[in-house]
Amino acid sequence: MTLAAPEFCLDHLSLVDLDALTVIDAAAHTGFAAVSLFVTPIPISPTPDLVADKVARREVLAALRDTGLRVGIVEPFMLDQDPNWQLLERSAELSAELGGTVNILGLDEDHARLRESLERMVDICRRTQAPAVIEAYPLSAIRSPAQALGFAQALGPDVGLCIDTLHIVRSGGGWDDVAALPPERIRHVQLNDGPLEAPHDRVNEAVFDRQLPGEGAFGLKALLPLLPGHATIAVEAPSRVLAKGEPHERAARLMQSMRDLYATP
Repeated sequence: MTLAAPEFCLDHLSLVDLDALTVIDAAAHTGFAAVSLFVTPIPISPTPDLVADKVARREVLAALRDTGLRVGIVEPFMLDQDPNWQLLERSAELSAELGGTVNILGLDEDHARLRESLERMVDICRRTQAPAVIEAYPLSAIRSPAQALGFAQALGPDVGLCIDTLHIVRSGGGWDDVAALPPERIRHVQLNDGPLEAPHDRVNEAVFDRQLPGEGAFGLKALLPLLPGHATIAVEAPSRVLAKGEPHERAARLMQSMRDLYATP
């Protein structure tokens, strides 16, 4: 039996050491249908500031148009104690221009203030016509899919969820937590793998040291039937070992891991 494989998205964190144009080129040449992108500079990525740099933005838009790639989620949208609202609004405008979805991480442990920030961010997304999803991350203020769902339900039916297999497992959860989510809320799925026992440095694992889908102990095949057909299915598996290869080679390995995962022996 072979599961019907969807078109796959390559999330930027998988090739975090590469700029957006290189990620787009590698994704297009290895059969991905979409890419997720970082659009403002972050310490771990050389991507230019696509919000402020008009030339770089035009180049990325042209590359997307020429390759026919869609955009999955756009990052970073981190809601800490004092968000830069001007930057977040401009980034949401860019997300809409790219045709991508704003991926929100909640970092503010003051949940009353975080709720206010989420409301403001979602209002910005509605105004700019950029869809919004919330991602649970166990080292953030929104630690589990159930908690992310609670925030999304309070914000309205248009707010979805981004689920990440590493984050689900490291939060102490499992695929039953995914099955409990309303399918219509699941908009973006990030597949990756790893050992069941968390390493000492969980931040390092999340950012630099995941395993390719199907190469770890998460049991991803049992998750696949639970994923709604409308969701974007992405690979997000940054790896220092994989980073030693050329961009096309790395993207090809990521794509093959996804194809192998969906092929049931």
